[in-house]
Amino acid sequence: MNEVERLGVLGSGKWGQYLVRNFSELLGESNVIVFDPDPDKLDEVRENHREVETTGDIDGVIKNDSIPAVIVATPGASHYELTERALRAGKHVLVERPMAQKVSNAVDMIELAERKGQTLMVDHLLEYHSAVEALKERIISGELGEIYYIHGQRLDLEDLETEEDILWSLGSQEVSLMLYLIDKDPRTVTAHGGSYLEREDGEEDTVFLNVEFEDGVKAHSHLSWLDPHKTRRMTVVGSKKMATFDDMESRNKLWIFDKGAEKSGEGGFNVRYGDVCIPNVSLEEPMKKMCRHFLQSFENGSEPRSDGEDGLNVLKVLDAARRSLKNGGKPTIVMNVEV
Repeated sequence: MNEVERLGVLGSGKWGQYLVRNFSELLGESNVIVFDPDPDKLDEVRENHREVETTGDIDGVIKNDSIPAVIVATPGASHYELTERALRAGKHVLVERPMAQKVSNAVDMIELAERKGQTLMVDHLLEYHSAVEALKERIISGELGEIYYIHGQRLDLEDLETEEDILWSLGSQEVSLMLYLIDKDPRTVTAHGGSYLEREDGEEDTVFLNVEFEDGVKAHSHLSWLDPHKTRRMTVVGSKKMATFDDMESRNKLWIFDKGAEKSGEGGFNVRYGDVCIPNVSLEEPMKKMCRHFLQSFENGSEPRSDGEDGLNVLKVLDAARRSLKNGGKPTIVMNVEV
């Protein structure tokens, strides 16, 4: 990683602090500079990382020619503006998910990055999780057979004071995981939700999301900030086997079940109960892998896994879900937008 002179992190909130730590470990603290308009947050950065430089002057990061890349870890409403400024200044950019609030903004960001010859990557963290990578390999190999459907739960009883939209917050991680595992074009989306806490902005705190893909594959997700269990689980049901990724497990995060149902000769069904396999997967921190992948992508000139197109595809599903919610849960067609 010695090719990088310095790297800037814009935003030092909860997620920004994680990113500062990981890039400091990869590059050395003296090669990381952090911008935040809040002096208290910068004090926290300095307490944890004494050699990291901090500043309240964003131009001191974006216009600094010795900084080839920046991380946009600010609130979602500013992602588009800051990413565009950084790309225009000739920076490679890793932007927090979701990459923008509008599909049209995401298209603009991708086109600008292509014109400037800069790397644009979106922080779809779960795509770099070792257990998810192992699950993806089993899907590709055909071990699970034909994929019937996926169902996930991303639940919590935290962040109740957040101003973020639950779809754009929890939903962006869930949708990125769906798209990564299924690897088919999403066609229609239906979404039902409720604002049980009666937030001032009227946004939902619970959403039931359904996505139908080409070839009839379906995915369902329950998103909630109002649930007694913190849950981060997704199950893939195939014609041969089934698998569950449970990120709340401390060690055994991926389970493969040799279970299924098959038609019998008498018109009924036989249920198959086979072995349960728990693959031994790496416990390397997914964020560390993602940060390393970003550095390698722009240093080698290679396309990152979670590139701008990946971010756009997630945003198109979220946009369809938002439109479905506003229309009483009616099935909504995913935008056919290409760059």
